[in-house]
Amino acid sequence: MAEIHIEKKKKPVWPWILLVVILLLLGWAVYELFLRDGQVQALAAVSTLLPAPSPELMPDVIRT
Repeated sequence: MAEIHIEKKKKPVWPWILLVVILLLLGWAVYELFLRDGQVQALAAVSTLLPAPSPELMPDVIRT
């Protein structure tokens, strides 16, 4: 009798790549929407604690 060789199909890799891309985009969106605002607010709070630069230290280009 003749033998019939049955080969298992290899699973494609592209669904895993697509999943990783989607997760990266989701993580970026969460960072932009929630975490970045907190950083800006924290930076604004710190900048109010710093003294304003004196006019003598400012470059001539900025002075009006």
